[in-house]
Amino acid sequence: MSKDVLSRALELGFVSGLRSLTPPAAIALSRGGGASLLLCALAIGELVGDKLPRTPARTVPAALLFRTASGGFAGATISRAAGQPDVRAGAICGAVGALAGTFAGYEIRRRATADTGLPDFAVALVEDALAVWAALKLTPGDKRSAA
Repeated sequence: MSKDVLSRALELGFVSGLRSLTPPAAIALSRGGGASLLLCALAIGELVGDKLPRTPARTVPAALLFRTASGGFAGATISRAAGQPDVRAGAICGAVGALAGTFAGYEIRRRATADTGLPDFAVALVEDALAVWAALKLTPGDKRSAA
């Protein structure tokens, strides 16, 4: 498997660690169809839900498991879109990227609010924008190229 495909799987997985539904929504958008609308609605719901005071940390076991699975899915999908018959390496890279993104995103957001005095809501909006931008940038744009 090419290093470029594995790198993209790792990077898209990292984005799953920031916002778990953003990469699947970006992938669905690249394919078109009804699933893209549903996944985009769910991703928007996640963006809103992240700001609610009762939302648990992204590092709690259930959230961590979901983010890891989302990263694995994104990595596998990117691998398949690149024509790889065996997508396991891409899935693993995506899952590892999601774990890294989860803990890095948590720590960066925590430090950004503590060090700058900015409200968590403002820092979260910046994180949202970066996650959406990165997911769209890393997802193949050709509707026929995504698995």
